[in-house]
Amino acid sequence: MAHFSLQLLPEWVPQSKSFVSWPSLQGILGDDYEKLANATTEISVVAEGIAHFQPVTVLIPGHERYKEAEEYFANIETPFPITLHQTEEKEMDIWLKDFAPGFATRQGFRGGHSLVGLDWSINGYGAKYHTTVIEFLTRRDLQHFHIERIETSIVAEGGVFETDGDGTLLVTESSITKDDINPGRSREYIDIELQRTLNVDKIIWIPGRKGIDSIDGHIDALVRFIRPGVLITNKPNETKEGERTTVYREALEILSVTTDAKGRLFEVIGVEEPDPETIPPGDGFEDYRAQLANQSMMQQPFV
Repeated sequence: MAHFSLQLLPEWVPQSKSFVSWPSLQGILGDDYEKLANATTEISVVAEGIAHFQPVTVLIPGHERYKEAEEYFANIETPFPITLHQTEEKEMDIWLKDFAPGFATRQGFRGGHSLVGLDWSINGYGAKYHTTVIEFLTRRDLQHFHIERIETSIVAEGGVFETDGDGTLLVTESSITKDDINPGRSREYIDIELQRTLNVDKIIWIPGRKGIDSIDGHIDALVRFIRPGVLITNKPNETKEGERTTVYREALEILSVTTDAKGRLFEVIGVEEPDPETIPPGDGFEDYRAQLANQSMMQQPFV
C-alpha cells in the first residue's frame, strides 16, 4: 500500500531550481588536474544551459574552489540566476543525482504540497567510492536549505529509480538487492519500502547485471521514461554481442509484455550507443540515457 502523503515526481514536472556540483581533486578525479579542469568546464557549461530555463545552485567544495567559481560566474549572464553554495567538505563528486537527497513532495492534511528530501543512507555504491561528502551532504544541505529530511530503511542511489509520475516505478535488481547495499533485505522488503516512500502502485523489476559497470547497472543507464507509457532505451552497439546486449534484451522482453500501473502497454524507443571503436582509449565512458529534463528543455550528455 503506497504512502499517499509522499510522492516521487518525474523530472519533467515544473521545478523551482536545479542543483549541480563543481568537482574537486579529492573526489573521483584523484590527482588528475587536466580531468579536473575539463570536468569543471563541462559542469559550468551545463549550469549555464540550465539557467536559461530555471534557477541553478552550484555546490562548491571548499574556500579555494569557491573563489574560482565566483570569478568564473561573475561575467556569466543568464535569464535565471546561478547561485553558489560552499560546502563544508573540500571534496565533491559531480554525479549529484546519485549521492544527493532524492526530492519528493508531501501532501498536507489541508491540501497543498511541500518539498522533502529522501535520505537513502547512500554508501558510495557499496563502499566503492565512499567519501565524506557522500556521507554528510544530504543531512547538511537539507538543513541549510530548510527542507524536511525523510529517513528510509534501505540504501539506494538516485539513479536506481525511474518513475513516470503516474504510479509506475522501474528498478534494476542488480543495483539494489545486493549485500554491499542492502544486506539481508529481500526484493519483497525493498518493494514494500519503495511503495511506502515513493507512492507508486506498480514496481517493474529489470534483472540488470551486477559488475556490468561500476554502479551495477542503474536503471537510468538502461531505460528512461519520456512520458507515461513511453520509454527510451539505451541500445548497445557491440560488434560482438556481449553482456550489455543480453541485459538490454532481457529488459525489452519484460517491457514488451508488461503494462504500467494504469494498464497501458509500453511504447519502447531504442537509441543506439555510439560505435565503441570511436571512444578514445582509456576514456572509460560510454553514451547512456541519463538526461536532465524539465517542462521547457532536455539536456542529454554524450560522455
